[in-house]
Parts: sequence; structure tokens; C-alpha cells
Amino acid sequence: MSHLVPTFTYRPVCNTAGDAIRPMGLVLHVQEGNNSPYGWFNNPASQASSSLWAGKAGEREQYVPSDVRAWAQGAGNTVYCSIETEGYPAELLTDAQIETVAQAYADGVRTWGWALHVTDTPGMSGLITHSAGGAAWGNHPGCPGPVRAGQRQQIIDRAREILAAPATGGEHVDLEQYTAYGFGSFAEMIRGGADRKGGLVATLRDAYNAAAAARDAAARIETALAQMPATGQPRPLTVDDVLAAIGRATDPAALARIVQIASGRLADALRPTT
Repeated sequence: MSHLVPTFTYRPVCNTAGDAIRPMGLVLHVQEGNNSPYGWFNNPASQASSSLWAGKAGEREQYVPSDVRAWAQGAGNTVYCSIETEGYPAELLTDAQIETVAQAYADGVRTWGWALHVTDTPGMSGLITHSAGGAAWGNHPGCPGPVRAGQRQQIIDRAREILAAPATGGEHVDLEQYTAYGFGSFAEMIRGGADRKGGLVATLRDAYNAAAAARDAAARIETALAQMPATGQPRPLTVDDVLAAIGRATDPAALARIVQIASGRLADALRPTT
């Protein structure tokens, strides 16, 4: 638990019960004010907080870990992260704010596999507005307002670009970087079986870098998953099956999805023989 978004300054606040969530997307808010809202969110009397804040000049603050429930949007708190944006509903988000929200969203794609699209339907993965939740989310029809809501596709497009950029370190991506991008359990299994399965780590590293360089492969990933043998099939899933599926992956979030599905069934294949 306690996931923090890279490049954001962590300023923990008291306004959270600390209960864990697994967010399916990000809720865009407008602050209706300027300057950091830290003092308000750290005031017990306000009974309010947000996961993140995007300042006009590029300031980035995190108040509640992304996998902990903040007090930002009523019933939506249990299924979404939240980001406050400095300013007022009639003001466009600045370029720096768009970059900040896109960075936060890209982190959610890497960590939880958020869908790379705009949504106005509560319960769906994506970038959604506070107003979309209606009365259940506190009845805030003007948050963040049509001006900022209309910039969401620009944010998603920028998040795609961030995800498409080559992984830090290029061809030298190592197991620690796999862990940082949400591949922790899989990396541990690789450590246990790499000596016996020569070239596995190098193959996965190459597949990861190829995936990070691509932009959109949802259809291909669905095909790859459909071709993976299901539990109970006559032939069990093998390391080569998974590597073949990973080789067809061209999006980090989809790659993570394949690994999540496959890792539980790879345990036996990667466990050292005795």
C-alpha cells in the first residue's frame, strides 16, 4: 500500500481514514482558488482531501497515497484517485497542469492498468470529472466545468506519449525497474528461475522495451490473451507461451495485464527443480 506518484512532492494530510483502495481511474477536479490547498486538506474541520494537486506553474503535490481513500468525491472515493487543479472553472488548464495530470494518469496506467480514454460513466476506468458522479459524489455539477473537462482528451493523448517513450535506461532495463513499474511479483519469480531458464530475463527486457516504445495495442493484446491456454487445458501454460504473448504486446499497461494473468500460472514453470 501507500503508492506515491513519481515527481510529486508528498505532503501527507490528516483527512483520510487510511483505508486501502484499488483505483480504476482518476477524477479531475477544479480547486476554485489559487495556491496549494495543503492547509485546507490538513485541517480536520474541512473533512476534505485529494490524492493529488496540480499547480498552474507545474507544482505537484500528493496528499494521500494513490491506493488509499481520500475524501474528494463522496462515493467515488472508494474506486478513483482524485486530482485538484489550481484555478477556476472558466480558466483553461495551463500546459504545465496538463503535463502534471498526464504524468499522474500515466502512472496509473502503469500501476493499475487504467484505460487510456475519457469517460463520463462512474464505475468505468478512465479520466472522469467530479460532476459525472452526480449526487452520489457530492453533487458538484460545475467541477471542473466544461472548459477543463474539454481538455481531458489532450491529457490522455499526452499520457500516451509518456507511456510510449523508451523506458529509462533503454536496453539496460533491469529487474529493479520491472518492480518499479508494477512487475514486482513476476520479477521475484524471474530471480528464482533465471539461472535455470537462460536468456529469460534478457528476453523479457527486450519485450518490455519494445512494449514501452509502442502507442496503442489493445486489439492485439486481447488477441494475445485469447490465445493463451486457459487453466484446465490439456497442455499447461509454459514460459514460451507467455514470452510469445509478451512479444505481441506493444503497450506497457497491456503488458502488465498479461504478466498479471500469467504470473500465477508461471510459478511452477519458474520454480527451481529439486
